[in-house]
Amino acid sequence: MKSRMGDKFADVWVLLSDTDRFVSRAGLMDKFEGQLRTWRSELQKSRADIQRTRDIRDDIIVFRRARREEGWELRLGSLDIKLKGFRSDDAFSVGFQRMVLMVGENGDIRYVTGTANHYELDRELNNQLHQSPPAVSLEPHYLWYRRIEGVLELAGADSQSQQAHEKLQEYIAVHKSELVRAMYKLN
Repeated sequence: MKSRMGDKFADVWVLLSDTDRFVSRAGLMDKFEGQLRTWRSELQKSRADIQRTRDIRDDIIVFRRARREEGWELRLGSLDIKLKGFRSDDAFSVGFQRMVLMVGENGDIRYVTGTANHYELDRELNNQLHQSPPAVSLEPHYLWYRRIEGVLELAGADSQSQQAHEKLQEYIAVHKSELVRAMYKLN
């Protein structure tokens, strides 16, 4: 019985930690930090109280459901996206792969990855876009990417202009949730 109670407590603690990471990465900490602290405190105080642990778990689930209904991607708790400068072709040696990413202001995101150079990947993606045209125009970004410990690192390729890189930085700040949703399965 005690082990089972400990498992339930641990499960709720993991759920709360994941929710905390999501709130932080989504930039919502100012709005929800108090609630997260309250849950953390209550969970610590009621460690042996199965019913209170269940109630806190239910509250967290309701909170997460509300964020989903607002359009947030809760996988932000397990994956973050960071734009980290520029890389050249030696990026392969440190685990990066090539990507051409096209983004639209409405949150439309298309990308292709591969070993071909960025211009060939761009052609491939444009061919795909002719088959299934986007509703708005998309801006291309020539990137390197790698996934390390819950972070999808993006770096501009030599063919990415500084201006395009700055625009992508702004785009990520506004559309991080959509990017996580679109690129979650990238390895």
